This record gives sequence, C-alpha cells and structure tokens, in this order.
Amino acid sequence: MVARGALGLELYEPVRLGPLEVESLALTLPGLRFPQNLSGGVSRFRHRRGDLERARLRVSLDGLARWLEGHLSDIVGPLERPLAVWAAGDRLSVGMAGEQGVLAFDILWAPVLGHARWVICDARGSNLGGPALGFAMRAVEAALGSLVSRRGRIFGIENCGTTIAKTVLPAVGARAPQALRVRLGPMRGHEGDVVTLELDATFLPLQLRGDAVRALELGELLREADEALACGEVDVARRAYVSALEQAPRHPEISRIIAEIDAVAGDREESALALLSESMPLEMAGAVAAELLFSAKDLDAAKAALSRAAEQERFAPLAASLWLRMAEIEPSEPARGNALDRAVACSPAYARARWARVDYRLSQGEAEAALTDCEQLEAGVAGARARHDVLSRSARRFLEQGFIRDAGKLFERSLRYAPDDVSATAGLARALLEAGRPERAIPLLNRAVSLSARAGDPDVDALLDLARLLAEIEHDLPQAVARARQVPSASPRAAEARFREAQWRAALGDHSGASMAFARLREAVELGRERRPIAAGWLAEAARFEGEVQGDWPAAERYLGEALRLLPNDEEISRAYREAAAKNRH
Repeated sequence: MVARGALGLELYEPVRLGPLEVESLALTLPGLRFPQNLSGGVSRFRHRRGDLERARLRVSLDGLARWLEGHLSDIVGPLERPLAVWAAGDRLSVGMAGEQGVLAFDILWAPVLGHARWVICDARGSNLGGPALGFAMRAVEAALGSLVSRRGRIFGIENCGTTIAKTVLPAVGARAPQALRVRLGPMRGHEGDVVTLELDATFLPLQLRGDAVRALELGELLREADEALACGEVDVARRAYVSALEQAPRHPEISRIIAEIDAVAGDREESALALLSESMPLEMAGAVAAELLFSAKDLDAAKAALSRAAEQERFAPLAASLWLRMAEIEPSEPARGNALDRAVACSPAYARARWARVDYRLSQGEAEAALTDCEQLEAGVAGARARHDVLSRSARRFLEQGFIRDAGKLFERSLRYAPDDVSATAGLARALLEAGRPERAIPLLNRAVSLSARAGDPDVDALLDLARLLAEIEHDLPQAVARARQVPSASPRAAEARFREAQWRAALGDHSGASMAFARLREAVELGRERRPIAAGWLAEAARFEGEVQGDWPAAERYLGEALRLLPNDEEISRAYREAAAKNRH
C-alpha cells in the first residue's frame, strides 16, 4: 500500500490479542524511493523495519465479560450470575456477584502519550471481608497479568504500539516496526457494546480530564499502600495509608480505605467514624459507614447511609445486596419485607435476594407468594440439574416451615428432572410422612437408601427414618435393627442409631445385643462424636436398662456419669447417679 506519501504495509484481516482485536494496523517503510519494483509482493519488503503509523483496537464488552469470567472464578467465589462489563465515557465498569460477596469497580482510561494507562477507581463491594480495592486489584492482576503490568491501582502497557506490533506482525511474517511516534487517543464506544482504542502518529497528546489526572496522582501517592493491600498485608497497608493521609489531609478516598480496614479488624468503630466524618458526611460514606454505625449502635444513621448507598449504586446485584443488608439490620418486620422487595426489584435475577425473600415470606406464612419466587428462581436457571437443585432447595425450605403439601409437590417436580436423586427422594418421603401417609413414605425411603448405598455414600437420615417407620408402622423390629446397624460409626447420627438399635433389641428380648449397642452409644459420647444434650437422656435410658434389667450397677453408674458430663445441672440424672453409686457400693 501507499500511506501518507510512503510505501507501507497493513493488516489484511483482524488479529486477536487476548480479549482485544487488532482491527487495523498500518506502517510505512521509510527510505524507499519511487519508482519501486513491486512484483515481489509483501515478501520483498517485510524484512525492512518500518514505522508504525496507526492501529485500531476494538473490544466487545460482552466478549470481554466472558473472557474475564474465565479468569476470575476465585475472587468472589463461584459466580451466581454472569459477570457484567459496561462503558460510560472514558471508563469501563466491572461487576461480579459470587457466593462469597459482590464486587464492582471502574477502570478509568488515562493514557500518557503512547503508554496505555488504566486506573482502578470507585471500588465497592458487599460481604467481601476486606477493602473492595484489594479485591479489585487482585481481579485485574488475575485476569490481565500476562498482558499488562500493575503498580498499585494503576496498570497498563508501556509503549503500547511497540507491544502490539511485536505481538502481531512477526506472527504474520513481517518485521516489527518502530512505534515511538504513535500516541493514544480517547476511548470511544460505538456499535452497541463495542469499545475502540486508536493509536496514530498524527494524534496530539491527549488532554486528560480532571478526574483522570486526580486518579493518576492518587494512584502514585498510594502505590506503596495499594501494593501491600493487593498482597494481603493489611497492617502494612494501613500504616502506609495513614502516612499518605498526612500528605493529603482529609482525603475522602484514603479515609474510606482506612475505615474499611478498621471495620473488618473490629473494635475500632469510634476512631474509624471520626476519621470518616472529618472528610465527608457519614451518610455519604457508603456501606462501610453503615457497618461502623451499626456496630456503634446508631441504627437510624446506619440505615440512612445504607439506603443512600443502595439507591446510588449502578451495579444492580450490589444494590440488591445492600438492601439485603438493610433487611438484616431492620428490627421491624414490615420494614424488613420492604427492604427485601427493594432488593428483588433492583436485581430480579439475583438468586440470593430471591432466596432471602422466600425465607421471609415462609416465616410470615405467605406460602403462595413464596411459591411465586421459587418459580422465578426455577425459570432463571437452565438445564435439568440446575432446575432440580432449585426445586429441591425450595422444597426443603417449605418442609422446614411446615408447608407439607407444597413441599411434597416441589419434591415431586424436582424428581422429574433427576429421578434418581437421593435427597429429593428422601425429602418427598418425609413430606408424605408429615402429611400422614407413611405407606407411601416407606418405599420412597427404601429407594433413597438403595440409591445412596449404590453411590457408596449411605443416606444416614433416610436409614434412620426408614428404621423408625419399620419399627413403629410395620412393627418389623428385626428389619429396623438391621437398618440401624447400617449407619456408619463415623456418622454424626451414629449415637442415635446405636440407641435405637438397643431399644429395639431389648424389645425383642436380645438383652446381650442391647447391652452391646448401648456400649457403642457410650463410646461415641466418650470420644466426643455426640455432644447434643439429648444424648444424656439416651445414656440415662441405657443406665436404667443395665441396672434394672441386667443388674449391672457399675455399668449404670458409668453411663450416668457420662450423662452428667453433658448435662451437669440435671437434677433427675444427678439423683439417678447417686442411687446407682449407692447400689454399686453395696
């Protein structure tokens, strides 16, 4: 090609570079004079070092979000919804909602001549357990570490044109050009979700906006502190932020980060609030001020700060998460319900908000409204397994709250998607049992036990439920004993299983077997595998059997001694222990 009065080369098709696409690139070959023999084509000139004249990069925000999602699975835990990236002016915004928390931050475009620069700013989050900025810096490094260099909150590419040219041109058979004359232009958005960046030798140095200049200066001032925070050295970071605050007194951003560190550390509420109040009104300090005010028992001020932060938040799941926090601290049930409604309205697809409202509505007896939320949760997932999981989870919640009929229907629907699921099969059996239909529950529990045994992980709850039904409904004590014996000794319910086994063996007249089962119960308690107070009653029953039936009062005394370790202030067990000890002495 001939470009700007000189012979040159250009890309004939776009080239991928990580999440970016180099849409076009042109270079000139200085030192060539016309006329030239062009019959050799590109191969005749590609060994010559040229000068980069222009390059155009584009990125699809939807594609960037998918690319980032594949690199950020550990920042906030498994994502509950797709990662979001959107553009506004000269900045990109990133938002992610995971099982461990919600994080959002902006990436401000602030190039210097031909050096690409981005600055992380306005980092905010919920349920993160630390300052949001630290998570944002780790997210950027995890996603772009191989493509960019990072210094604190500032990251970028030195001599961007050179880096791009060295990456792209040798791969297509051309020598990398010099790229010292090109400068970067503004970030532009067009064609829906596409953002473009351009380098051109004719561009004048970009005049940065005031917020970009301030962000760069703050990033340089806080580089040491930010690096410590990104590495998880929170105490070192705090000292560095306090030192920086001496150079920039009452700076809102620095004060907020120190307050976020102190909020997690605990027992620093008053000093953190005093620091924040010096730089901004507390109700404008966001979620961190709300948490500090709540810890300081100023509920009204905490709610005001939380409400303001939620109403101003641009990332919908984070706004919903803030309303969820409002619901947690609200003492009034109607106000709590209103906060949950606001959370769902902010982000209808945010599952955590929906589940919280399901629980609230069930606690208020609003089963129909809760079913509507469960239907929305089911509609919000794809695939048979995911729908089964939602329905099973919904059914368990309904069953726990006593809505037996609805729980049974939900379990039945979940089994349509996964007919061999042990948990749903056993759950449906329990719903039928609660509804007074044990004849249908027994075969379902039997199936749940068989399915779990086939998978190598016996369902202990189903085993014990089945054993109890066999004993109480079918009056089949031998089979009930056999099922109780299948409960592994390492199970949390092993002690209960041994107690049931002993009871049923005693009823069958197998006194020796009952004594052995009671002994295994005592062993589970002695080894610390069972610490529930109810076990004291089981041990007292074992003591009664050993003393009155077997005539073994030393064994009875030992059982009652273990029972007193669990319930040292129980008068009845204390009296029985004294009686057993007296009979043992005689």
